[in-house]
Amino acid sequence: MTMEAKTDWQIGKSLSDRMKYMLDNQLMCDVTFHVGSDKSPIKAHKYMLASASPVFYSMFEGPLSEKGDVDIADITPEYFNMMLQYIYTEKIVIDANNIKGLLYGSEKYMLQTLKDKCSDFLTSSVNGDHACVVFQTAHDFHMKDLEEEALNFIYKNGSASLESDDFLHLSSDCLKLILRSDQLICDETTIYQRMVQWAKLQCEEQSMPTTDENVRKSLGDLLYLIRFPLMTPKYFTDEVSSQKILTFEEKVGVYEDFNGKQTDIFISTNRRNLHVFMIAPLSLDMYEPSGHSTLIQR
Repeated sequence: MTMEAKTDWQIGKSLSDRMKYMLDNQLMCDVTFHVGSDKSPIKAHKYMLASASPVFYSMFEGPLSEKGDVDIADITPEYFNMMLQYIYTEKIVIDANNIKGLLYGSEKYMLQTLKDKCSDFLTSSVNGDHACVVFQTAHDFHMKDLEEEALNFIYKNGSASLESDDFLHLSSDCLKLILRSDQLICDETTIYQRMVQWAKLQCEEQSMPTTDENVRKSLGDLLYLIRFPLMTPKYFTDEVSSQKILTFEEKVGVYEDFNGKQTDIFISTNRRNLHVFMIAPLSLDMYEPSGHSTLIQR
């Protein structure tokens, strides 16, 4: 239902303020979107949307134009409203929490100026506290140069990056790219602890008990990128061997590594700190799960 407007609400207002007022108060709206999984109704103006987006223009004026309400299932109402606010006012506040939703919307509806603002935010954040967010977003949207830059930063600032909250929300594919590298500057104890926390979060999101068995299941092949032989024997005995994340055979293999008998269960080469290095091509098949510790050289 259209909201009642104040008298003379146009007087003394800028164009963007007037457009925002009409959107917020649903004045003269001529299209209704049903957005998200709960189909939340959001009203807007075809003219404004078509003037900003080739996709919206085709939606309303093309040969297969929409005649009634429009369903949009792949964007949440929160992000769709942010996108509308930008279309009407050209103002937006981008942060680590909304960047992925806004970037997805800007790509889907070909909002180039919004996409540029998202790219600027990512570029400015690549060497900061949100490097993991930048890395995941660049990976998801195939921004290869930015992905490589963020990965380089994470390698060089391994401990700080792994201890950030954002690390726990990385995908398994991104984690493989981080953990498989010799260039990651981080002790293996921290890597193990953070990976266990990541796995427990995966369990919680799937409503699974955070048992050792489920932690191992959530880790999957990532388990074999943790270099257990690089831990101190005391830490391994007190904190790892006492748990059921590793099998008996795997624990024995680590103890054999401690005593100079190299096994092929876990990687035992040290992670290196090189001041200048080049990243190998970002290919997940460089890790061969069947051999656990075998890295395929290209």
